[in-house]
Amino acid sequence: MRLLVVLLVVLPALARAEALSELVADFTGDGVADRAVLVETTEGGEADLLIYAGLPGGGEALALRAPALVWVGGIGQQPSLDRTAGGSLQVISMNESIGRNRWRQTLTIAWRGGAFVLAGFTYSWYDTLDLDASGTCDVNLLTGRGVLSEGPEDARTSAAFRTDLRAMPVAEWPGNPPPECGLW
Repeated sequence: MRLLVVLLVVLPALARAEALSELVADFTGDGVADRAVLVETTEGGEADLLIYAGLPGGGEALALRAPALVWVGGIGQQPSLDRTAGGSLQVISMNESIGRNRWRQTLTIAWRGGAFVLAGFTYSWYDTLDLDASGTCDVNLLTGRGVLSEGPEDARTSAAFRTDLRAMPVAEWPGNPPPECGLW
């Protein structure tokens, strides 16, 4: 009975929520279009990722709900969805308009072993007042390999590293980057 009450309350709210970003593509590689949607949480400030798997013959079924996956801000701070050349989903969040510390985060989500997993993490940053304070941390969570690049673009230093943080179900993402990135 409780489940029915939750469904009656949550599903209509999700249906009414305005999408921040939506992307239709075949994310599972089965030849049927799937749909990914970012929806701002009812409390605001964060967005849930919903992925609907396309069904052969039409229709769709909710395949993933990752609550509060990314941060949502105002103008110049809205998250979006994109797709890699290999067909994986990218969830991009950013602050590229407010304050001196600007950043962009990309979570790459891939279909592996019959589930959507967080397969990659990329974070870039720069300080609008200190041009030497910038960098990028790019990590392939499927292999555990990453590269940390820091400093101004004309004198950037890069170091490869390996991390123990590995691909995981998207809904289990703790929101913390690999410690080797040294971000927070």
